[in-house]
Amino acid sequence: MYGEVLGVDIGYGFVKSFDGQNEIAFPSVVGIGRDISYQSQLSTYSSPLDTLALISNGKKYFVGNYAIRQSSIPSRSLDIKKPEDINTLLLCLTALGLYSPEPQQNFSVVTGLPTNYILSYQEPLKNLLEGEHQISIQLNGSLEEKVINVNDIVIIPQPFGTLYNLALDNNGEVEDRDMTNKIVGIADIGFKTADFVVSDSLEFVDRLSSSSSSGMVSAYEIIASMIRSKFKIDKKDFELDQIVKNKTIKIAGVNHDISDIISEAFYNLAAKIKTELDSLWDYRELDAIILTGGGGEALSEYLIPKFNNMMLVQDAQFANVKGFWKLARNKKGR
Repeated sequence: MYGEVLGVDIGYGFVKSFDGQNEIAFPSVVGIGRDISYQSQLSTYSSPLDTLALISNGKKYFVGNYAIRQSSIPSRSLDIKKPEDINTLLLCLTALGLYSPEPQQNFSVVTGLPTNYILSYQEPLKNLLEGEHQISIQLNGSLEEKVINVNDIVIIPQPFGTLYNLALDNNGEVEDRDMTNKIVGIADIGFKTADFVVSDSLEFVDRLSSSSSSGMVSAYEIIASMIRSKFKIDKKDFELDQIVKNKTIKIAGVNHDISDIISEAFYNLAAKIKTELDSLWDYRELDAIILTGGGGEALSEYLIPKFNNMMLVQDAQFANVKGFWKLARNKKGR
């Protein structure tokens, strides 16, 4: 069930991971952990992902939704310098711990970085994650000690994960031969960044590939501002995830519909991304534009009508990490 070959996407919004069978996602939020004075016997939080905690270097951290609920100062770091951010290592080790049924587990990992930062941070990130890590991870309320060995790690431009997911089969072999002859643009809308790459016969075209700060956090800032203005309440970005998903906000026990607020924010962000794409690509020279990422799925109804050859990839939130895993399979096979 648990493979040693793993794709991990340490996103600014969510951590996604995939081992060929199991998709796992949790918010990229970390907070200082502490002993909880009472564990309710009737709690409805039953998934291991609802009570994630990690001990690393003698310090305890709450991770994901548990950090949001229980930490005094939960944080979703948006620092572009991922190798210098302690949360990057903690989030990655948490993901690896979830795929470690044994006390000691070896991994070959493929992950990604925003397109503009692959040259600057590829080696520092590799140095941060590679090697042996001793942790304790809380699953179902109990701590389990683990030794995580990251024996091999490959870091690629994030949107190429979607390309490999489309082009490769589950053995890492080229399946879609048609894709090898196409010029394809990939627009990957994440939480912090929007990444744009062009592939010409599966080759990365550097001059047509770039990143911008037009991630979903830009829409979240608009939504938070409009909520503050209308309801006189402040919401952190990690508190908005469920609000945006449900399109409602609960105030004093009453649900208020905010679909109009969300639509306005998404429309404005999509218009900005359209302008950025127009300045980077002539879409008529591309055989297809593939829209991917959780943000791509959220903005699809606003972006796709603006381009004749744009399509939303299936399972957009996990498309990159599944491609990471397929590339890891390809590399291991070779």
